[in-house]
Amino acid sequence: MLLLFMGLSEAAMAQHKATVSNDTARVANAYEFDIQKLPEVRVNRMNRSRYWERYYRLVRKVKKVYPLARKARVVVSEYEQEYDKFNKKRERRRFAKGLEKALLEEYEPMIRKMSISEGRILIRLIDREVSLSSYHIIKEFRGGFTAFVWQSVAKLFRQDLKTKYDPYGEDYLLELIVQAIDRGEI
Repeated sequence: MLLLFMGLSEAAMAQHKATVSNDTARVANAYEFDIQKLPEVRVNRMNRSRYWERYYRLVRKVKKVYPLARKARVVVSEYEQEYDKFNKKRERRRFAKGLEKALLEEYEPMIRKMSISEGRILIRLIDREVSLSSYHIIKEFRGGFTAFVWQSVAKLFRQDLKTKYDPYGEDYLLELIVQAIDRGEI
C-alpha cells in the first residue's frame, strides 16, 4: 500500500515540460493554447493621502477648464473655414479682430478668475483638442507680432503658449482624467 501511495504521489508531483513556438504553447503534448501579448499597463502606487489630495485637486481643475478647451476646438474649426474664405489680408485682420473681441467679451470673466495652474492646464488641453499650440493659433489668426506679445505676457506668469501636449509623458495623468471625464466616470 505504501509503495502504491508513493508511486501515485510521485506521478502527481512530476512536472510536465512546456514548449513554446510561434505563439502556441504545448504542455506535455496534451494541452495546446495560444499566447497573446497584452498591452502595456502602467501601475501607479497611489496609497499616499497627499497624492490623492493633489490628484483630486487636479481633477477639479480639469473639470473646470476642459469645457473651455472643447469650446476652443469648435470655435477654431468653425472660424478657420470662414477665415480662409477671405482673400485680402485686410479682411482677414478685420475678421480676426472682431472674433477676438467677441471671444474676450464672452470668456474674459472666466479666464480672469483662473489660477496660474488652471491656465497652464487650459493651454495644454487646447493643444490636445485643436492639435495646435496656443501660440500657433494666435499666430495664424492675429499674426506673428501679436503672438509674440501674448507669449511674452504668458512668460511673465511662468506660462508657455508653445507647450505641446504629451499624453504619454508629462501629461499622462491629465490624459487619464480627460478620458475618465469623456467616459462619464468623473
